Amino acid sequence: MTIPYTSICVFCGSADNLAPEYYTAARSIGALMAQQGIRLVYGAGSTGLMGALAQSALAAGGEVLGIVPKGLDSSQLIFTTGLTQLEIVPDIQQRKARMNELAQAFIALPGGYGTLDETFEALTWSQIGLHRKPVAFLNTNGYWDDLLAWIRRAYRDRFIYSEHLSLFVEDASPDELLRKLAAFEFPHNIARWLER
Repeated sequence: MTIPYTSICVFCGSADNLAPEYYTAARSIGALMAQQGIRLVYGAGSTGLMGALAQSALAAGGEVLGIVPKGLDSSQLIFTTGLTQLEIVPDIQQRKARMNELAQAFIALPGGYGTLDETFEALTWSQIGLHRKPVAFLNTNGYWDDLLAWIRRAYRDRFIYSEHLSLFVEDASPDELLRKLAAFEFPHNIARWLER
């Protein structure tokens, strides 16, 4: 499998004391990305899935770029040393803009409010034509099942168009998720809703 991306941004949770399968999946995706020469762009966190992801990518010889806003750049929360590169930006909006600038694709691991905010901003930017970058949901332990059901409901109730269902891929397997990202084709007629 050849991945056509050299830089992928991963969004994920930083909470502690999660179920073991979440850490296992995060470590797996980090190692796989490193093994394929894909730079990891992420939020610089040292805790939760963020920490597991970065540590596994670094241990596998990968390049890891952390981006964190002022105020969250505490040594209790982020890797202040050890990353390939650490960028401290003024605020959360500039963090997301910088991640978007550097990444060619996005992966959402399980997480909370911040993970959803970042992921749906990336999806929205695709929807309105600001970029053509795919989003992928790593559906560990069925974590995203209800969210994916809501997206299908949004389509059934006509809040989104059929092509918006093709802006992302989903899988429970890190290997298979990367394969789906490699095969991703941006949907046609993405501007149809603007032309109605």
